[in-house]
Amino acid sequence: MLMPQLYLFNPGHEMEILCGKSHYTPPYTVQKMSSDLELLPIWYGGAGSFTLVRNQKASQFISSLPKEFRSSLSSPMILNLMMKELYRRKKLGEKPKLPPLTASIWGVSPRSIDAFKELKQAGMSIEIPEWKEEYMLLTRRQNSAVCLELLQKNMPITPSLKIPEFFSDIEELEKYIAENTPPYVLKTPFSSSGRGLYWIEDNKPDSRALSWLNGALKKQGAVSIEPALNRVFDFAVEFYSDGNGDIKYSGLSIFETQPQGQFVGCMLGTQEMLLQRLNEFISPEDYMFLVEQICLVLKEVIGSSYCGYMGVDMFIYKTADGNYAVHPFVELNLRYTMGLVAMQLSQQFIHPESQGMLRTVSYVYNAYREHERMQTEAPLVLEGALIRSGYLSLCPVGPDTRHMAIIDVFG
Repeated sequence: MLMPQLYLFNPGHEMEILCGKSHYTPPYTVQKMSSDLELLPIWYGGAGSFTLVRNQKASQFISSLPKEFRSSLSSPMILNLMMKELYRRKKLGEKPKLPPLTASIWGVSPRSIDAFKELKQAGMSIEIPEWKEEYMLLTRRQNSAVCLELLQKNMPITPSLKIPEFFSDIEELEKYIAENTPPYVLKTPFSSSGRGLYWIEDNKPDSRALSWLNGALKKQGAVSIEPALNRVFDFAVEFYSDGNGDIKYSGLSIFETQPQGQFVGCMLGTQEMLLQRLNEFISPEDYMFLVEQICLVLKEVIGSSYCGYMGVDMFIYKTADGNYAVHPFVELNLRYTMGLVAMQLSQQFIHPESQGMLRTVSYVYNAYREHERMQTEAPLVLEGALIRSGYLSLCPVGPDTRHMAIIDVFG
């Protein structure tokens, strides 16, 4: 019998891995996002599981949700209150009331593991993932380039894609830019959700580009460069690795990005509806062949090193002759993804005849005012225990909220 899960949401875990130390302090924006969206796992953890949070009003938020949802949600576990209770029981020689748990982290990193070690030291019976140095190699973009190269050897992709090249010397990179054909996209080895990207449109970087390059090289030691393609449709394939060398297909997610690649949100809807959208560009047979080949590559590259969910970002692009082609391996996200959240929301909470978007949005000011406006303009409509249409915030929103995870559903 599987042990109940204790979930933790830690966005920006790639930078935690880059640091490689448990005492890393994330930038304020990431800390604020972690705080504002810490309850996100209640929606994908499921009944019988727990979500580790600091907000002592978490239970009030769940009480404010439609009663039809509550029995399907993960239960919040407030960190400081749990620590006090554990130490109190430990002092009295009593065992914790909770059953043994398994830590389930959005993205495994030294820093995230430490939060669970504190609970274990206080007396909680919890199984914690082990940090492996190879996770750093698997997470960085160099690994995605390796996977793309293997994939192109294993299956015919027309036209063939240029494998990203990595540079640690700015003069060598400038020479490459001068001697090849723009436009280019530059990427830092560690980043996610479309961050850490920079576009260059000609053969000579301007002062702004040089400033970005110098900063990226100073922080991460290298940057990659590849041709900037005419991207028209973003999607991802989600997988699960059992830690014993077996990797299984979990589903398809379709997402939206800004013109410069920053993540906007994921589509909500049945897998059949999402596949129908994708099949406008790639046949069902070609898609499943692609999934099978990516599974083989992931088994070769990851093997039994990693246990957990992961997603492979891809896109459809328009070629010079006006045809559509697929970029089959843009990036490997060795973590839980918003695409997986969208899939699980669609399966459990969204009416099968409805569709919509799961979005993460940020506000400098007025998040609470926007939340109230959207609640008024698009009230939630349920059919049984499923959302037929309307707006819902997946996490609490207050006067000091800056980051929101929201869904917009329409019939």
